[in-house]
Amino acid sequence: MSIPVTHLTGQPFIEEQTEDRLAGPLTDLRASLENFDLILDDLPVRSLAEIRPDVHEVVLARRDAKYSQILGRAPALIDELVQQSQTLIGRDSEQAHHLLVQVYRAAADVAYGLGLVDLVSLLLTRMDFSASRCGDPYQVATYRYMRAYSTFTTGRHEVGRKIIQAALDDIDTGIRATDPVAVCAAGNLRLRASILATRQGDADTARGELAEAKQLADVLGREVNGSDLATGYAGAMSFGATNVAIHAAAVEMELGNHGRAIRLAGQVHVPEDYPPDRIGHHHIDTARAQLWTGDNAGAMTSLFKARQVAPQKARYHPSVRETIAGVVHASRHLPDTLIGYANWVGVQL
Repeated sequence: MSIPVTHLTGQPFIEEQTEDRLAGPLTDLRASLENFDLILDDLPVRSLAEIRPDVHEVVLARRDAKYSQILGRAPALIDELVQQSQTLIGRDSEQAHHLLVQVYRAAADVAYGLGLVDLVSLLLTRMDFSASRCGDPYQVATYRYMRAYSTFTTGRHEVGRKIIQAALDDIDTGIRATDPVAVCAAGNLRLRASILATRQGDADTARGELAEAKQLADVLGREVNGSDLATGYAGAMSFGATNVAIHAAAVEMELGNHGRAIRLAGQVHVPEDYPPDRIGHHHIDTARAQLWTGDNAGAMTSLFKARQVAPQKARYHPSVRETIAGVVHASRHLPDTLIGYANWVGVQL
């Protein structure tokens, strides 16, 4: 149709951003991205040891889909880490870039969730700059994972699949050696490739990618949900059998096999300490499938679960608005709970 996806979804939802006081922090974030390679005079910075716990908190906030918390912390951290990356030398400079990749990634998730496509592109450019300078090939894989994600907004899914393959080729040695970090990275890349193939209508390839991801989850043999690997990489790219199961349901939903999607969704058992961002997305996808099968009550139940576990993700996800609008259209009477949810996400009744 040659029109931006955000024109169809209605993003960005400015009124809700204003209510949640995100406009100021977003302006601060854009300002912080102006510098990525210069030393600024008299900019006070802390040591990397002092900064690292704050970056970890931002990573956790990303897993929890806490947009406000990420936006509140990211600009100052970017300023500090850019200064350190340019003043320190050797491994210390690499560590500063390593931390920058994680902050940029968290901010990019927020920008994507808010439908700010231009900001996503800028953050990916900054992420690429630091990933190539941090001495960690898996951070380059993280950048490519996010770059492939951005192709969903342009419809260039074939580009996204090429990006994924390049990332897999780069870390092939680690995958063959069953390095846990490599397995986590490859598993996520395979899952992203499955959704890209689904968007192209290539069901066989999508399911093939899922099968590859399942094998990697079996090799890993556990759920990696926190920063429990030495590089801290797992905090940004957690992986395991649960993520594969969630994507299996999402693939069937995207392919229009809504009954099968609901059955697979019902088989997902979320372990303790699982990232709320992923749980929320799973409930949002499940609600879409339930709406298509005429289960309006089930769809609303799933949407309330999404709101409970990841409220900011639910509020700004365009699929939530589409599902709410569908439930409203199909309902003879509008209960107060439905009216309240519709008002919360900005759906006009």
